[in-house]
Amino acid sequence: MRRSPTATPTPHAARLDPERKRIHDAIRMATYNAESATARLLAPHYPRADDEARSLLREIFASPADLQIIGEQLHVSINPLFAPRRTRALAGLCADLTATRTTYPGTNLTLVYAAKDR
Repeated sequence: MRRSPTATPTPHAARLDPERKRIHDAIRMATYNAESATARLLAPHYPRADDEARSLLREIFASPADLQIIGEQLHVSINPLFAPRRTRALAGLCADLTATRTTYPGTNLTLVYAAKDR
């Protein structure tokens, strides 16, 4: 592997404008904090949350889901995950998130989360 001193960047390397970098870093920090908070919500529902919460969240975020508006609610039904224990953890997380009675931004629709059965 070729190493180059940090004082002499390669010609194709570019640095972000300082203001853009601050915005980029702020978004990354906010995303990390949101993921951390969601991982903590998984702990009561998933015994291996200390070791696997972030990988479980990646699986949840990549899972297909159905959206349906019913009355004043936006229902988010997430497909079952690879392992039944992970789907049970997802169901617990969905129940906790639904209990917050959060409205979808810019609307008056209350979010209702659910994990689909196999």
